[in-house]
Amino acid sequence: MKEMELLDRAMNVGYDMVMGEDKQIYHNDSNEIEDMVFIPDPELTTDELTEELIEYFESTEEYEKCANLRDSLQLTKVLNQLIYDESRRLDNI
Repeated sequence: MKEMELLDRAMNVGYDMVMGEDKQIYHNDSNEIEDMVFIPDPELTTDELTEELIEYFESTEEYEKCANLRDSLQLTKVLNQLIYDESRRLDNI
């Protein structure tokens, strides 16, 4: 399998993770690269991963995925701000 195909598989696994896709991963005893599951860098935050995925999918012209990721990122920011505001409000009671 070519390097770009491996990268594409990893980015699509990352996309599924960020978008909350519940994909079943099946165990196998194969040593073939084609049968391996690729995951993105586990040390990235979800926001960092999302930004990297957007850049990647822009380069591959998969704009629907870019839009979905952008919307997910914006929703996360709004929810985090609401949680922060509510916790501050409760602290002042």
